[in-house]
Amino acid sequence: MKTTAALALGLLGSVWLTAAAQEKGEAPKLDGKYTLVSGKINGKAVGDDAKKGEYTFTGDKITIRAMDLKFVMGYKLDAKTSPTNIDMEILEGPEGTKGTKAAGVVELKGDTLKLAYMIDKDKRAKDFDGKDGFYFELKKAGKKKD
Repeated sequence: MKTTAALALGLLGSVWLTAAAQEKGEAPKLDGKYTLVSGKINGKAVGDDAKKGEYTFTGDKITIRAMDLKFVMGYKLDAKTSPTNIDMEILEGPEGTKGTKAAGVVELKGDTLKLAYMIDKDKRAKDFDGKDGFYFELKKAGKKKD
């Protein structure tokens, strides 16, 4: 179940930030729907099934529906860091996943959001190379790929 929880946290990678909010150190507004473009788990590409999921942000929660699973996660952002830090926790999900936590970073360029994180206790992803932990690239729903 830990792998399922990790994948769910990775799929939530749909955090949407505004460049202005990042520059000012303000918490970005994340409400909206997103699509997964690509991702890596410990350096290996994620499968196409993950790209078919639905990712919705409302307030301080993320709902992910993917691969016949549903997860609800809480998240907190620290926009005073560069890149912006994100802390996440599964609030609802399949048995054994509730309470799983992850720490990482997010970055926005144009309409592309990058999210990298680790679920290892006391470790935080610091870049977007995807070699260790999880890395996901997402786009605001309705936007075309570059």
